[in-house]
Amino acid sequence: MKEKIIQMISQIKNDPSLLDTLSGSSSVLHDSGMESLQIVHFILQVEDEFGCEINFDEFDMENLGSIDTFCEYIRQNNHDLSKQGL
Repeated sequence: MKEKIIQMISQIKNDPSLLDTLSGSSSVLHDSGMESLQIVHFILQVEDEFGCEINFDEFDMENLGSIDTFCEYIRQNNHDLSKQGL
């Protein structure tokens, strides 16, 4: 899942170098360089890719503190992924 998230960020930013520079500990907000509209697009893409629903009204931006933290948030909000071990 982490690799897919990094790939999605790289595509949204149109920056292939992010594939080599981002890691699980990288901040989705700060290390990716995404602007606010790109972050919204990214989250919508994550919902489509992983079949989860992210409630923007209740979403805590701390979940974007690292790619690993965000992956864990996605797993917790999609029971099918938890069962698959993703």
